[in-house]
Amino acid sequence: MTNFKMTIENGIARLTFDLENEKINKLSFEVLEQLSQILDDIKSNNSVKILVINSAKKNIFIAGADIKEIEAFQTENEVYEALLRGHAVLDKIENLGIPTISYIHGACMGGGLELALACKYRIASTNSKTVLSFPEIKLGFFPGLGGTIRAPKLIGLIPSLDLILTGKKLDALKAYKLGLVNEVFHEGQENFKLETFITDVITNKYKSKKINKSILEKFTIGRNIIFKKALDNIKSKVNSDFQAPYKALEVLEKTFQKLTHSEAIKIEAKEFSYLAATQESKNLINLFFTFEKLNKNFTKTQNPIKNSAVFGNGVMGKGIIWLFSKYLNEVRIRVRKLEQVQGIFKDVSKIYEHLVKTKRMTQNQVDFKLNKISYTDKFDGLSSMDFVIEAIVEDKDAKKELFENIEDKVSKNTIVASNTSSLSIKQLSKSVQNKENFVGVHFFNPVNMMPLVEVIPCKKTSQETINKVFELIISCGKTPILVNDCAGFVVNRILLPYLNEAAFILEDSSNVEQIDSTLKEFGMPMGPFTLADTVGIDIGYKVSKILNEAYGEHMPISHLLDQLYDLKLLGKKSNEGFYTYSKNEIKVNPKIKDLQNIDRRLISEKEIINRCMLIMINEASLILEEKIVSDANIIDFAMVTGTGFPPYKGGILTYANSIGLDFVLSKLEDYHREYGARFRPSNLLKQLVLEKKDFKTGEELWK
Repeated sequence: MTNFKMTIENGIARLTFDLENEKINKLSFEVLEQLSQILDDIKSNNSVKILVINSAKKNIFIAGADIKEIEAFQTENEVYEALLRGHAVLDKIENLGIPTISYIHGACMGGGLELALACKYRIASTNSKTVLSFPEIKLGFFPGLGGTIRAPKLIGLIPSLDLILTGKKLDALKAYKLGLVNEVFHEGQENFKLETFITDVITNKYKSKKINKSILEKFTIGRNIIFKKALDNIKSKVNSDFQAPYKALEVLEKTFQKLTHSEAIKIEAKEFSYLAATQESKNLINLFFTFEKLNKNFTKTQNPIKNSAVFGNGVMGKGIIWLFSKYLNEVRIRVRKLEQVQGIFKDVSKIYEHLVKTKRMTQNQVDFKLNKISYTDKFDGLSSMDFVIEAIVEDKDAKKELFENIEDKVSKNTIVASNTSSLSIKQLSKSVQNKENFVGVHFFNPVNMMPLVEVIPCKKTSQETINKVFELIISCGKTPILVNDCAGFVVNRILLPYLNEAAFILEDSSNVEQIDSTLKEFGMPMGPFTLADTVGIDIGYKVSKILNEAYGEHMPISHLLDQLYDLKLLGKKSNEGFYTYSKNEIKVNPKIKDLQNIDRRLISEKEIINRCMLIMINEASLILEEKIVSDANIIDFAMVTGTGFPPYKGGILTYANSIGLDFVLSKLEDYHREYGARFRPSNLLKQLVLEKKDFKTGEELWK
């Protein structure tokens, strides 16, 4: 298999990477072995004065290492030996004896950036697809081909820590300012700029710009301050049982300005090998592959959705307006009163502000996006819309009335969607004549940050409609999952029992702080009561009511939640919920104690976790049993991206596998006897235990 093409002319060797039968270039160990042989040939060729490494792929330099190879490794030793072979190849580039240039035109990530760093020079196009990053931390490890060693030497310790520990992306200009690349050029200038750069290097006319590194890193005490601050920052953001960022920092602390290159390489390879063999890395890789699969789950259409009308201008509606103004050609909004328009534009503009502050967009670009939004206080202008979505109040009668008003105003090809978070799409479709074009499209709040979208067809929704909606969502940078109709769909159906269970625990035992801190320490992004206050007690209560109506005794509502709703303690929006909110501090609401049972018992942190996690596992199992989704991986992905379930634990069903389904079933049966129907184990769970299978190996039981 030939993955490289090389030409030598006038002493200039041009090595073009073009991975055969692949859309992108990635570094496998086979590719590195081929590269090693080519480098030996170049070194022995005295006519070669300079080496330029580029890519034949459009918008891709090298996208990174071959993740499937890393996933396949079973032991630390396997990884370690393979890494040392890879290091030897990159060391050959670094020590080739002639100038080497990486010409970056597109994505340069992970192992691709490490290869570029082994070159003497890097030159990059300002093409919008050019991005440089170390994304490995998101897969449970860190750069393992010298990135932790070469990056700090080149650009300094502080910016390197930022890149390695966060996985942040840099465009060409930011990379240039940081010193990661030597020169940048605009698209269309590539031939002239690259040839000029090559000539300047050969003739010794090129002078590298000075990189301003922090004075702190020059002294031991300064470096200690940097490492301590980095550790404190990790601790404030990352759960202690997610090892990757802690190990990455440890490697940088052990190697930076302390060891020879060969010694440092061995430290990096050893710690990388340890992480790559861990279950948390396998979990994150599996989520990555699920993400890739879901984002290819559509067929390109000749007439994609280009414009949309949005009904509803609350927080969710404004988020959807923002999203479509960013990605579509036109957005039409309907308001009850024209005086509302100014406030809507103001709030949509606020969402754009972050992009301007981080220099991902200019104010002129934002103004152009905002100009795509038109408005009306009637129902006019809908006939030309490809897609109409409502995000009004979660009330079936209000939604049905709206659909009846909309339907005779749109064309026969317009797709009509509901952003309901819990109402049955089948029930809502009864008020729609053109059911083939009707679908549930559930975004999550805040829309600008949450990547997941649930797509819920009714029985008559056409495949063409589903495909077009998937194409739309993916083109807007979101990831859709297909969900069969049921109350609550996937995420809310699993999450609401968790929130309710936390409230049930609080009724009879414990306190707000213990439950919130225990579940945050488990890895959830925030405690259940902080989440309830943030979303709004009224929102959670209304969704709980809908689920209770649908599932009866299986999904009871906590009396505590009932009482908070009745007392209008709605969370942050009313400055009072489980906590009280003032300008200066957040405190547990003293009124909560008055709502708890007088004779409260002690409860362990372990039982808090078990009750809150097992009720979610059981609900996820029921979703598979009822064929609401087709794949356990989809549920795991949905819970990670829709609720912030700790990704390194792999998702709720992967977590269930890790603690053992025997244990899960046994505890559910205990809780069923003690607390009633909400803990009744699913038949699927019983069958999996009976057949000694789990949510990874028992797929045939729910297909």
